[in-house]
Amino acid sequence: MNGLGLLLLVPLVLLGNGLRSVIASTVFVSEGSFASFLSITVEATAAIMELLMGAVLVSLLVAPWLMRRIPAKRLAVWMCLLAGTAALGLAALFRFAPPVDTRVALVVLLFPMAGFGLATLAPISQAWTGLGGPRWDKFLTGVWSVAMPLAFLVTPQLVRVVAPRHGLDIFFAGFAMVVLLLIGAILLLRRRAPEETGEAAPAQLSGRLMLAALAALMLFEGVTFLTSLETIRSPFVLPLAALFAASLWYLQRVWRAAPRSAASDPATRRRIAALFAALFLLNVATTGFFDTAYLVRHACSTTLIDDRATLAALAQVIAATGTAAALARWSLHIPLIVAGIGIAALGLVSYLAYPGLLVLSFYPIPDNAIFVGSRLLTGFGSGMATTATIFAVGRIAGPKSGAQLFLAFVIIIGTEIGLEGFELLSQLVTLSNGSTLPPYTLIFLVQAGLALVAMLPLVFGSFGAAPSSPPLPIPGTGGAKRVGS
Repeated sequence: MNGLGLLLLVPLVLLGNGLRSVIASTVFVSEGSFASFLSITVEATAAIMELLMGAVLVSLLVAPWLMRRIPAKRLAVWMCLLAGTAALGLAALFRFAPPVDTRVALVVLLFPMAGFGLATLAPISQAWTGLGGPRWDKFLTGVWSVAMPLAFLVTPQLVRVVAPRHGLDIFFAGFAMVVLLLIGAILLLRRRAPEETGEAAPAQLSGRLMLAALAALMLFEGVTFLTSLETIRSPFVLPLAALFAASLWYLQRVWRAAPRSAASDPATRRRIAALFAALFLLNVATTGFFDTAYLVRHACSTTLIDDRATLAALAQVIAATGTAAALARWSLHIPLIVAGIGIAALGLVSYLAYPGLLVLSFYPIPDNAIFVGSRLLTGFGSGMATTATIFAVGRIAGPKSGAQLFLAFVIIIGTEIGLEGFELLSQLVTLSNGSTLPPYTLIFLVQAGLALVAMLPLVFGSFGAAPSSPPLPIPGTGGAKRVGS
């Protein structure tokens, strides 16, 4: 890979894993603007987020399956066209302001379109980290790891600067131009993705298994969408939840019957499963909603809330960058994962020192310092553990397994289940005791406990030395090899 190719790869890998977070955080930051524009309540914008996250999850689930059948470069161009068109549609929507019913219908259509297209780029860009060859493999993996926290750091600042001055129409038009410019960068890449992709694809991507997983995911999203609109009191929640439980039972049956790859031994698969389990539990635990809701309910200033989120994202970027740099030199994957989980757990425990909850400090600490410091620890720890896990999966699995293509899915599904699970817990507790306040103490305790439980898969995963089989290429990597840390 020459210098020009590397200059093209870096933004492709960075934006490929970061743009989906840009579109999601835009809705989070602009909830009030969306609610006013659509003439709906701020709470109802949660339904839009459910649709967006559902499209992202479906895309991340089916993308590896699509990569078996469509060359990575061609698939990436199609997805950029889809997302760019959706973003231009959103720009036109905010520019011309059609009737309210039309606005709602277009938002419901265009946001999932953008989310689906952008999310597909995440596993594609993950595969492209091998295009730089052994010399740049770890560097590009680090770029991919930093992309998502960097997007959550930069996007709120862009929205707060661009939207008030120029409007959301200009913001989405600029976003569409960035996405469409990626097509030029993809076409300029000198190394093409291979046309034949069947042999290197992982065996667990069979059509039957994919359909079973997709059915379970769609039912899960249906339950969460319904509870967001009507809470758990809706008469349709229990029947839909029963169907979701049945789909999970069927999914595990199909999973057990699916053929296993002959390229990896049971010990390697167990280690990979342990890493995914730890990453999933960590993202469930570090879901950052109720700690912010606590600050809002206790009348903290918007400046404090915004600065807290910015500093936490910055801490996550610093942790991800430092961890990637360390792993480029030393083989410290598991120690860094454990250390990151421990730091995140400490941050979650410190939520209990918020005023009115359990007081854990032995000397007075200013409330604002607790609010900011707890989120800094959580962000730093999760950034460290997530980045180390990404490197560890690539090292242990090797590119042939394609396991790393599911990293983005595990991260997002963990976050989504955390959001919905704690919301369900809050609704159940408030309905049972008649309170109007969410059970913050209980939620923070469960979050801290889940973070500690995330270490258990690493203990039972029986981590040893390097994988027993040498790494082989996967679709879209152009045959480049990964080297062990």
